[in-house]
Amino acid sequence: MKRVWNHIRWLVLTAIGSGVFALGFALFLIPNEINTGGISGLAMILRELLGFGSVGILTLLMNIPLFLIGGVKIGKRFFAGSLVGMVVSSVLMDVFSVLSFRTPDPLLGGLYGGVICGTGLGLVFMAGASTGGSDIVVRLVKKKYRNLPIGRISIMFDAMVVLLTGIVFRDISKALYSGVVVFV
Repeated sequence: MKRVWNHIRWLVLTAIGSGVFALGFALFLIPNEINTGGISGLAMILRELLGFGSVGILTLLMNIPLFLIGGVKIGKRFFAGSLVGMVVSSVLMDVFSVLSFRTPDPLLGGLYGGVICGTGLGLVFMAGASTGGSDIVVRLVKKKYRNLPIGRISIMFDAMVVLLTGIVFRDISKALYSGVVVFV
């Protein structure tokens, strides 16, 4: 039994972490129109531009081409874990969105959302996986530009999403709160 657990523990940790990420994103970030960067953040921006759709489904749809492009190049285990992470987080974002509420102070929404999302992503990364999306893009860029630190690549991608948040929602404070989330 212990042997089986050792083989599936990383997938369970990925699923739990993805669920925690989705909970923080749906409860605190989406209703306050605060972003966390990445593909989920781009999905939130796209939903605002389109005027309809769910962030979870848009995240799933935006991830499909990334998985097709990156699937061969990122390794089987990372691919499998990231596929689990992407599906679980995308589905649970929409499930948890029925519980969401706008906090009286957007900074509180950003702080709590950032802590909860960060905790979830930490669990996923500890398992050696991701929630898909920008993590795949970052790994592909890292393979091409080996001298660039992975953290720098990731923060540059997230910074672009944060800037787009301020532009699309026509509110610089949303971009500033989103910057707090990314930092946390």
